[in-house]
Amino acid sequence: MSKMILVVDDDEAGRAMLGLSLRRAGFDVRTASGGEEALAALKAGPCDYLVTDARMSPMDGFELSRRAKDLRPGLHVALVSALYTETDLAVAPIDRIFPKPLAVDRLLGWLGAAA
Repeated sequence: MSKMILVVDDDEAGRAMLGLSLRRAGFDVRTASGGEEALAALKAGPCDYLVTDARMSPMDGFELSRRAKDLRPGLHVALVSALYTETDLAVAPIDRIFPKPLAVDRLLGWLGAAA
């Protein structure tokens, strides 16, 4: 059974490209354009991984990760960000931060290791 990944990004092209790459790698993928849509998707069905952009509005990826973990405590969370600090890791329930531009092969390696 393949793992379900929720990809969240307010950039439509980035969301579509990442979703396509993950599907080609054999994952089931759902996408959301923002935090509220992502939370609705998490409430609606199972999910193993959340991969979210950090800088979105009105709910950023840090707040989304906190709320997502409240809904699904076993959820693995990866954040994609051009700018982040070690403090960001300390204040949000994030398993891994990937720098932008995202190297999909590194994400796939983490997904394989987290499985």
